[in-house]
Amino acid sequence: MIFVKNAKRYFKKFVEIKLNCPKKHEGEHNVLERIVEQILNKVDIVDVVSSYIPLKRVGVNFRALCPFHTERTPSFYVSPAKQIFHCFGCGVGGNAIHFVMRMENLTFTEALKVLAEKAKIDINLSESKFAKDRALAKQKEELINLHKDCFEYFQEQLYLRKNIEAAKYIIKRRITKETAKRFGLGYCPEKNDLYERLSQKYPKEIIDLSGIFLERNGKNYCRFAGRLIFPIFDTMNRVIAFGGRIITDTSAPKYMNSPDTLIFSKSRILYGLNIAKQSKENEFIVVEGYMDVIALHQEGIDNVVGVLGTALTQDHSFLLRRYKNEVVLCLDSDEAGKRAAIRSADILYQNGLMVRVMELEGAKDPDEYIKKFGKDAFLLKKQNSMFVIDYKIKELKNQYDLSKSDQKFRFVREYFEKILTPISNEVERQEYIKKLSDLTGIDENVIAREFSKKAQKEVRRIENINYFKQVQKKLVLTDIERLKKNEIYLLSLYTQWAPKSEEIKSLLTENDFYTEDIKILFSSIKNLLDEGMELSYSMLLSFITDESILSELTSFSSKGFEDCDTAKKAIEELKLNIKTLELKLELEEAQRQNDAVKITQILNELKKLKAGREGESR
Repeated sequence: MIFVKNAKRYFKKFVEIKLNCPKKHEGEHNVLERIVEQILNKVDIVDVVSSYIPLKRVGVNFRALCPFHTERTPSFYVSPAKQIFHCFGCGVGGNAIHFVMRMENLTFTEALKVLAEKAKIDINLSESKFAKDRALAKQKEELINLHKDCFEYFQEQLYLRKNIEAAKYIIKRRITKETAKRFGLGYCPEKNDLYERLSQKYPKEIIDLSGIFLERNGKNYCRFAGRLIFPIFDTMNRVIAFGGRIITDTSAPKYMNSPDTLIFSKSRILYGLNIAKQSKENEFIVVEGYMDVIALHQEGIDNVVGVLGTALTQDHSFLLRRYKNEVVLCLDSDEAGKRAAIRSADILYQNGLMVRVMELEGAKDPDEYIKKFGKDAFLLKKQNSMFVIDYKIKELKNQYDLSKSDQKFRFVREYFEKILTPISNEVERQEYIKKLSDLTGIDENVIAREFSKKAQKEVRRIENINYFKQVQKKLVLTDIERLKKNEIYLLSLYTQWAPKSEEIKSLLTENDFYTEDIKILFSSIKNLLDEGMELSYSMLLSFITDESILSELTSFSSKGFEDCDTAKKAIEELKLNIKTLELKLELEEAQRQNDAVKITQILNELKKLKAGREGESR
């Protein structure tokens, strides 16, 4: 297991720069360790996380639904004291840098740049970070450049006389020349030399990584051949992918998108957001397709964004929340569109957005609606859009005849599950308990009591499932895995308490650790502390690249030890655990080698440890 990448070198350099020769490096900003320290001292993880997801204070910590996996009960915690986060559901954890890396799909250095911008710190990362980061950044840069070249090629093709059919299609769809240029529309001819052109400038590896080409029978074909091209921009106005619409009637799929790449993920991008984010409107209007976005923008409705052939995701909700707090969903009017609207609305609402749903009668989609009825009619529909919970109640009520007792009871059960359970705000929940009472004639107090019992059962059920998962996880651990887990916990306690207590600082030596990487890290941390360096727990996590170790460290740290005596007892207990497991591993090796003397010696040591532990417990 790689615990820390180049830990010895980085920590040695860190000590040298900070303690031994500060004058020599005065004013320099190209040392990773100094930059990390500067940023982590300036940013507050609560501010960082809450800019993406809504946090709720729980005691000294904050809690939320985890942004990295789907869950109904919050298990994601942020500790302002330790400046870390941890999800007890999926296990992810780390500091503010790790959070931004995950949320934005960035490298370490890219995340540092984002945080430096938030903290208004000028940094220069040109010489910093690992070779892996630099290589990845170079690949991303080349992919961005390649997409720009493709974008220019497709635009050029659209306006050539030989490709007149593409221009006719745009006219048929009533897209003006101005709108086509604003959205960068293009065309890819059936017969094209795009691959050959790119081959003169980019290596095959980068062209393949772009996902723009498919290989058949040893030849490379553009996946968008014969299609009108919709370039997909990120929020920095860089082309990162393409969508293509077939313009002739064939058996081929109507739309085709770029696959996910190093620079593009359809679950993290919204079409038209690069333009819509500049709108002065209070909300975003979310639609389904390229043509819906373009048609509405063309009519002067400039706050419209579209999903890219996928359902709305948590990542989309985080993206929207960066710019506005309100969303109007305007999806297709068929039954599939209504179901999608409810699913999407739930995701957006659970992630802190105020969500309304608008319905369009007399047209299959927003593009057709605005062409048939005009801008004013569309805006009136938007004005009359329903708050998401009211919309869900309307759709649910349409499925039941509440004059019949059996249907009324089924309606109440579904109302509990689909309306009341997802609401976390008690004031809102009380309002919708009252609405259920009005709809059914059942007393409010009866509904509240019954819902409370159901909610408690659900919490117990989830707790039992989580407990079972934890037990199963523990059952499959090997001795070496248990040993490493205990070492991580011991290192965590030492890092938290050694700066506060000389006694705890002197409790540990390298010999208390078994794993070589952890020994190196412990030694480096101890040297820093001996020299008077203030090393925060959050800072330590920045140098750990193994996500399983990050999870263990943040999980253990999140539990917390409130006083020195408790921490000391835990340290002594962990030392005994580590020594016992270490001896067990040595015993297995001695047994493999049939070393009778060694076996006897180890068994005696294990007996002494056991006796000592039993003596302490009396």
